[in-house]
Amino acid sequence: MYTEAELRALEALQGKSTVSGLAEELNRSRSYVSELVIRMESKGLIHTSREGKQKQINRSDARAIELFDGFVQQYTHIPFPELLGGATLRILYCLQSPASASQLAEQAGVHRSTVHRSLSPLENRGMIYKSDGKYRLNDDFEELSTVAHEFAHLRHRHRIEDHTESFTILWESLDEFLVQTRTDIEEDAFHLTGPELFQAYDLPLMARQRRYYLYSESIDEVSPPELCCHMLVIDDGTRSQSYCLLLLSETAIDRDEVLQAAQKYEVDEQVSTLLEYLDTEGESRSGRLPRWEEFRELADEYGVTV
Repeated sequence: MYTEAELRALEALQGKSTVSGLAEELNRSRSYVSELVIRMESKGLIHTSREGKQKQINRSDARAIELFDGFVQQYTHIPFPELLGGATLRILYCLQSPASASQLAEQAGVHRSTVHRSLSPLENRGMIYKSDGKYRLNDDFEELSTVAHEFAHLRHRHRIEDHTESFTILWESLDEFLVQTRTDIEEDAFHLTGPELFQAYDLPLMARQRRYYLYSESIDEVSPPELCCHMLVIDDGTRSQSYCLLLLSETAIDRDEVLQAAQKYEVDEQVSTLLEYLDTEGESRSGRLPRWEEFRELADEYGVTV
């Protein structure tokens, strides 16, 4: 997520500084710090501006940095940049609840040995302990997972800010996020989703000029199960749920695949309700779902077999 060098520079950067000033503070060459500043700005950690011939450096006011500072100031004897750099923040992101090394490795996308290597220094300092084969954060350091989440959020915000100033992040994970904006984004990692994508299945659903994108570097396009879950994250009202029912019926989505996606996007309850509604032909119906006769009429209108 962030390197030890970047976190060391962040720790050293108090108030406004310059490349030369930061180089002196870190006892590194000006050329090294100049490249470091470029990387830090690309990740949203700092802002730079020109004043004459000097490049002025200011820290970001993001909550991630505020929380990071809190730990640095409270525990001055702990070298947080050294402990949290590299893969450690990725792993801590997944440690909101007790988890085994295998679980953390899968969730963080790292090797199991990396989990042990990254968490061992934290365990030696009493920040983390192991019980019943699972890693757990000690009470005084529980917010380290929050710090990791906020650093991921900062990275996500910076990625979307390169394309638009007006946006809302609706859902996010370690490496992906679902965003609402009014701007068209054509970069490969931003995948169109939400109401506009329903048109690809001949199910026109208007979104009042809003655009929805899933940022992900690991997929080529949004799948029907993901689209269904995205729509429920965006809006789980009667109209949205009706169109999700049409999508589930039209594309014959694999049940296990849609339930797995629902767990990922934290819409398990809504998806289970939709599947049960279809299985029982409307006999099992929550208050937000249409009567079966009404849904059949909607399905007939779009040529969907239910």
